[in-house]
Amino acid sequence: MTRAQILSEARVVFGRRGYAEASLREIAGAVGIKTPSLYAHFPSKEALYEAVYAEVVVEHTAFFDELARASGELPPLERLGHLLGGIEAYYRDRPDLAEFSLRAAVAEYGPGGQNLREIFLDSESTLAAAVRAAYDDGVAAGAFAPGDAEGFTALVFVIMDGLFLQLTHYEPAVYRERFDRAWRHLAAALAA
Repeated sequence: MTRAQILSEARVVFGRRGYAEASLREIAGAVGIKTPSLYAHFPSKEALYEAVYAEVVVEHTAFFDELARASGELPPLERLGHLLGGIEAYYRDRPDLAEFSLRAAVAEYGPGGQNLREIFLDSESTLAAAVRAAYDDGVAAGAFAPGDAEGFTALVFVIMDGLFLQLTHYEPAVYRERFDRAWRHLAAALAA
């Protein structure tokens, strides 16, 4: 039994049942150990959940950091499209992470969620810098109307959050149609 096995099974259980409904007994059973053995690795259910959450954020961050790096030489509008398209690319092959992330975003925050919020906010810096650079490059090239770069970066993050919700709630064809329409509108607004 390894810490990695515990985290893997806990991710599935927390994703399927949510923090409140998941039990350490269920997680231990999925790993094939007794519940007290979990305490050798994690002092509490909250600590285990936070470790799973941190691991998910690390994976998410690594994916989007690589996406930002790989798209760095694209023209600004293509770069933004590539970054926004990352939502579908990331979660399409990771339905367990989509379920976990949806529960974490919607149901798991509360008074005790401050550590989780800080973990997530700390992870956004590279992606925020990539969005900001695409915007600044587009303005410098005369392809985008000048405006508030920080406000634009915030807008892209809000759009990404909305794309995630669309992806988890609708069939792929509906998601794709909405994404394409929203992208055309955003591209036109940037050029205005």
